[in-house]
Amino acid sequence: MWQKIVKVSIYLLVFLLPLFWLSSSVEVFEFNKTYLLFFLVSIGFLAWLTGMIFKEKKIRFKKGPLDIFVLVFLLVMILNAVFSVDKTSSIFGFYGRIWPNLIGILSLGVFYFLVTNNVSPSNKGLSINGILKTFLWSSFFVVLISYFSLLGIWTKINSILVLPQVMLFKTFNPIGGSSAQLVMYLAIIFILLIAMLAFRKKSLDKPRTSSFRALKTSSIWLYVFLFAIFLLLILVDFWPAWLVISLSLLLFLIFGFWKRVFREDVNRLSLSILFLLISLIFLFTNPLQGFFQQTQTFSNLPREINLSQGMSWNVGFQGLKENIVFGSGNSTFNYLFAKFKPQSFLETPFWQIRFDRAGNHIAELLGTTGVLGILSFLALLGMFLMVSWIVIISKIKESSIKFQLPILLTFFGLLASQFVFYQNTTLAFSFWLFLALGAVSWDKPQKEKTFNFRDFPEIGLIFSILFWVALIGLGFFSFIMIKYYVADAYYRDYLVSPAENFEKIESSTRLNDSRATYHMTLARGYLVEISNEFTKVQPDNQLIINMTALAIREAQRAVEVSPKRVAVHQTLGIVYRDIQGLAQGVLEWGIKSFEDALELEPKNPVLMNELGKFKITEEKIEEAKVWFNKALELRGDYVEPGIQLALIDEEEGKKEEAGLRLEEIVKNNPFSVEAHFQLGRFYFNQKEYDKAIGQFQSAIIISPNHSNSHYSLGLTYEIKGLKDKALEEFEKVLALNPNNELVKTKIEELEREEVIEEEEEEEEEE
Repeated sequence: MWQKIVKVSIYLLVFLLPLFWLSSSVEVFEFNKTYLLFFLVSIGFLAWLTGMIFKEKKIRFKKGPLDIFVLVFLLVMILNAVFSVDKTSSIFGFYGRIWPNLIGILSLGVFYFLVTNNVSPSNKGLSINGILKTFLWSSFFVVLISYFSLLGIWTKINSILVLPQVMLFKTFNPIGGSSAQLVMYLAIIFILLIAMLAFRKKSLDKPRTSSFRALKTSSIWLYVFLFAIFLLLILVDFWPAWLVISLSLLLFLIFGFWKRVFREDVNRLSLSILFLLISLIFLFTNPLQGFFQQTQTFSNLPREINLSQGMSWNVGFQGLKENIVFGSGNSTFNYLFAKFKPQSFLETPFWQIRFDRAGNHIAELLGTTGVLGILSFLALLGMFLMVSWIVIISKIKESSIKFQLPILLTFFGLLASQFVFYQNTTLAFSFWLFLALGAVSWDKPQKEKTFNFRDFPEIGLIFSILFWVALIGLGFFSFIMIKYYVADAYYRDYLVSPAENFEKIESSTRLNDSRATYHMTLARGYLVEISNEFTKVQPDNQLIINMTALAIREAQRAVEVSPKRVAVHQTLGIVYRDIQGLAQGVLEWGIKSFEDALELEPKNPVLMNELGKFKITEEKIEEAKVWFNKALELRGDYVEPGIQLALIDEEEGKKEEAGLRLEEIVKNNPFSVEAHFQLGRFYFNQKEYDKAIGQFQSAIIISPNHSNSHYSLGLTYEIKGLKDKALEEFEKVLALNPNNELVKTKIEELEREEVIEEEEEEEEEE
């Protein structure tokens, strides 16, 4: 029975993990896949131990040349989490990204030993062939789901049955949501299929047997599957996927011709040669791009924004220099990126994005795990490739190579992908799966060791005690993980409907106090509640005081949980900024918070701009100018510091300089609402009302619900005597801000004036 549980858990994991996702959490893919991985591996591992300890009364395991390297790598990852700059992220994953995390890595390590000790290289029981078939069936459903998304079938089904919102996106797929993640996974399946088809036996000499018909049907299915994947690769056209396919097929062909693997039927390599040529063409250009642009279904697929390869390596090496032994800690690339992003990044359109992952896994591994991490990983790879090579060379004439070579080739593709693309849970699982299957396919290098304790019950007792300790520990940790999952489900409910589910985010922080994201969100939520209270006719002052204290407490707790994360210090600074006048000492605390944030992210114009505004509040105008100019040095077209400098010029009586600065800002940022509004305000103050109207109208065109522009436009119309237009603008402001007493008063005044004017006109007519 216990062996059946092990078998079922492995098969379920191989089949479900690429497909698994749930909409009950904020991040629907990686978060849930990690949980599935942990629980199914735990079930399989416990069943394996239970069968040996309580049924067989002996401990047996297959000792292979790779075991010590796997264990060393796992030990390094544990030490890496211990010395991490953000232990929570290293253990559970960076929030919103999740993979990599220590829980998942340890689960994959245990999964490796489960496979190597329970999977057979033959076709008996839990076999390599059975696992590969299960893996391919899972991938087939991945492709089917992806086509349903592209063709809009999920949208049509949604009109009958309500589906989760994430399924309605054109790029929806269970691998990771983005089309890039999908095709990187499918590139690996593509390589595996081509290698497997090359080794399939021909049975034309037995055309009437049922086995031939089954083989023919199976071959047709594999070819259909292959070309379905190929079409998706063309549609998405992601160069790293083509590069991985090209390198893998080139290696396959070189080895096949060099060792004459297919000398009896060299035509089996035709498919590999064909797709190598095609992949090389698509690597450099897409000859079908114009064709697909003509079809609405397949055109304009959303692209994932990834950090460039050059910047990824740059940040990775900088992180290695900072902490050469252990790196910054697994899943802390966001810390390295904030600290070491180059000036060239600030010149891109994505300059305000804090990337939490590198463009490729190896660069991230370099910076976040240090020398120990990268060396232990390379040693693991080196040993696997060396033993695989020796085994394949020694068995090149045997039938077993039909498994070993496709597995090794697929593993090579997975390895190559890590140099050009980041790693998600599915790709990591595939990597460890083929690592384990490769070790199983060696057969002879794996030697079984047995410790029988039937005659030594004392040893059996020790193992029994260790088993129960492990079971209790695993049960306790499972309880913690379930609690954390509930916390994230509550957090999702809050994000979907903040007003109705405010208590859910409070519950999230109680259930998972170690997530800084929950505390930051709750702190901002309290700020919103304070703002809402102020809009009331009679605000509850005591409630405002309590909310202020709670906002500070949550923001400070976020800093305590993740002191090396820029966002927590920035959030604390925002809280202090927004509660000025409600608490004493917040000015100094706010400045300190933004200074701490700037220490972690020295090239951030936004933080410099915030410090400049604090200096204005302190009436240290010259220091404020320094910060605003520093922000503009980093990002010349950054609107807000330019506006702040213009406001200072205006305050100092430098009207001409202020006007010229604002006009230049609008010229460089024609789609900035705030730039148009501030220039309109400047013209209004200079009594250039026609110019002011033009700027306010431009702001409204860009953002139709911009209340300040509507209000200012109404004032301008009022001054010009266009009271009907003014009243129309004020009514729009009131619709956007129903509790605004000032606007209500303004509307009443204008309506009274209109009544008086009508009465005066009637009297004149009489």
